Amino acid sequence: MRAISVLGISLRDYSVREAMRRVTLFLNNGICNTVDFITHDDLLKATDSAELKRALEEMDLTVFTAGDILQAGNIISHSREREIESNLFLKGLLRKLAKEKRRIFIVSTESDKLKKFEDSLIGFEKELNIIGRCAVDETVGGSDAVVNEVNDSLPDALFLNLGTPDAEFFIQSGRMKLNTPLIVAMGDVCFRVTENGSVKKGGIGAFLLRHFFHSAAARYTQNMENEQGPSDENEVKF
Repeated sequence: MRAISVLGISLRDYSVREAMRRVTLFLNNGICNTVDFITHDDLLKATDSAELKRALEEMDLTVFTAGDILQAGNIISHSREREIESNLFLKGLLRKLAKEKRRIFIVSTESDKLKKFEDSLIGFEKELNIIGRCAVDETVGGSDAVVNEVNDSLPDALFLNLGTPDAEFFIQSGRMKLNTPLIVAMGDVCFRVTENGSVKKGGIGAFLLRHFFHSAAARYTQNMENEQGPSDENEVKF
């Protein structure tokens, strides 16, 4: 595990092996644990929202969806970047849940998106045991009703496809009420993949987002250096 700060947001980076060990712990430690797949856009949004920044920092496990996020945090690790770009953690997580026949509940915003979310998960691992589904926008009673539906199903893992910051705020408000050992928040970017399951770079929109992200990260770093004055090189290389 390595501590990493990106745009002033304090996170922790785990190798796939370390992250999978934590998942095993999460599934057996008797409390509700959280995993969040972090995108460029999530980090940019968090720079304008102290509440979202705090929510991201409080996650038990954060998973970067792009290798260049490490670079923005002054960590150069080609092996970790390959793990991230190959989607190895997501593949390993779903494989583990399927192999152990873990009960999975999935949540999205609307029925159409819920179906696409389920199809995407099954596309990675056909043997997933999905035992419950809920579309938040079509559920009378809001988030409390969703929590009740989840708890009635007693899942081993709850997968959220709600977007940022909705997923993070749902976790913040419902974590203590949810009867599941594992909550996983993930956006559509995790499923924009090549035939072998690696993350696609995306089109012009994704390119512009990455450019904006790196410009923001560079400005943040420069501002910090200006405030702190000259310092030794702190880049970590592996």
